[in-house]
Amino acid sequence: MRFFVNSTNTTQNSSLIWTRPFQILVMLILSVSLVGCAKIRDVATDIFRPERIVPVFDPDATITPQTGTVIYMKNGIVAMAVPLHDLKNVDAFGILIYNRTNHWISYKKEDCQMLDQSGNIVKQLDKSQQSFHLKRNYKPKLPPEFAADVFRYDKTIRVQGGQIVLPTDDYKKTNIMPKNRSLFFIYFPKRSTKSTNLRIIIPRVKSEFNDQQTTFVFKFKVQRG
Repeated sequence: MRFFVNSTNTTQNSSLIWTRPFQILVMLILSVSLVGCAKIRDVATDIFRPERIVPVFDPDATITPQTGTVIYMKNGIVAMAVPLHDLKNVDAFGILIYNRTNHWISYKKEDCQMLDQSGNIVKQLDKSQQSFHLKRNYKPKLPPEFAADVFRYDKTIRVQGGQIVLPTDDYKKTNIMPKNRSLFFIYFPKRSTKSTNLRIIIPRVKSEFNDQQTTFVFKFKVQRG
């Protein structure tokens, strides 16, 4: 008995045997490639998506609508912190302290700190570091809408104009007269690239009448897009 095998069918079957694994392999490669491209695209998007420091909701704080300024009022002292978005190489904030009490208050700018989400205390940039990170002859600027935000919060607080400098036996200390304000700027290393939660601490704002000390903690987060 003879068995005759059709050579054409054999070739077709062999082709099918090799074609199906090849198709599966191609599909797997394409799938991995697409996933990889998606991840690369996501990473690229994260890198080039603009980064902003925005306030975190706190029922005890007032958050202004235009500039995201965080405002607290404790013991007759109003303290405000606003992130400065025109600087990309540092984390910068404008701080305004307004004295609603009937006596002098004081603070030391150099005591202000940042706390990142890991609990690490970040010190301010010193003068030489500021010169390295900031443009030459850079002058800090508040957001243009800041004055309007403050005016809506309290019409008696003046943002523009000079400040009254009071004498002090400690050159690091700043005194604020009753119903007056002090405005200053603080700069930190770019912690926002590694930490999504930031706390700006203005410690020991002191009453010169009874030595009461008030600390303000401003809560911010890093937001992309």
